[in-house]
Amino acid sequence: MSEQQRHATRTRPLASCSIYLASYRPLTMNARGRSAIEDFGLPPYLDHSCRREPDFESQFPSISAICRGSKFAPRINRSDLVVYMTVMGRYSGYRDPHWRLTAILEVTKRFESHDKAAEWYRRQGLGPPSNCMIRNNPPRTLAETSNPKNYHRVERWDALYWKRIRETPVFLVCRPLFLELDDPPVLTREFMFQTIGRIPGTRNPPRISVQEYQRLAARAGI
Repeated sequence: MSEQQRHATRTRPLASCSIYLASYRPLTMNARGRSAIEDFGLPPYLDHSCRREPDFESQFPSISAICRGSKFAPRINRSDLVVYMTVMGRYSGYRDPHWRLTAILEVTKRFESHDKAAEWYRRQGLGPPSNCMIRNNPPRTLAETSNPKNYHRVERWDALYWKRIRETPVFLVCRPLFLELDDPPVLTREFMFQTIGRIPGTRNPPRISVQEYQRLAARAGI
């Protein structure tokens, strides 16, 4: 088990919550991201952007609306589960296009503003995650990202996120039931068809059934 891998036990019954399947772009998706991994010693399957979304680096990972706006975060409530996988790609260690299963998060707190979320993190003795949009919490530098749109100044990229949280300020604090950012399990096309019967569209993350979740959780070893 790598240092990045975490496991926890869920205490509430699965039938009492909604379960979502979401994707994100990892740092290792392109050459710039791989340079960031090497230069800063970052786990390869962190989110790629200047505001990590989701942010897996905190003791309490977080989800906000900076990426999908009103399409996702406002739909999620306490005790809901979010299964995170990468977008499809050719990642190191497996030849064919595939996904990586990186995290299963249980939402433990929902805040209606980033300021309130930051206050909660401070009460825990922690700094706010990078996707918590408050004053004095700057974005990651461009050198720490994959910079897929070739931004010359991180402020331009960051401005898009400020606009989204003004429109949708929901912020979700989570605990990881599973988290693996170094060498996460491979999800092949065959596995996805066997598990949920289709190649899922996750831009607007769909709900999945308890049975589909259990197959994904088993793939993660929980």
